[in-house]
Amino acid sequence: MGDTVGDPFKDTSGPSLNILIKLMSMVSIVTAGLNIAFSLL
Repeated sequence: MGDTVGDPFKDTSGPSLNILIKLMSMVSIVTAGLNIAFSLL
């Protein structure tokens, strides 16, 4: 309980930002892989 005092956005924006960062990293990895695969053709 003392951990959340003074940080009201930790529980609301923290997990969603973590999911967004993971999603963007996966999209960039897949996009880079596709770019490399199609550039070799």
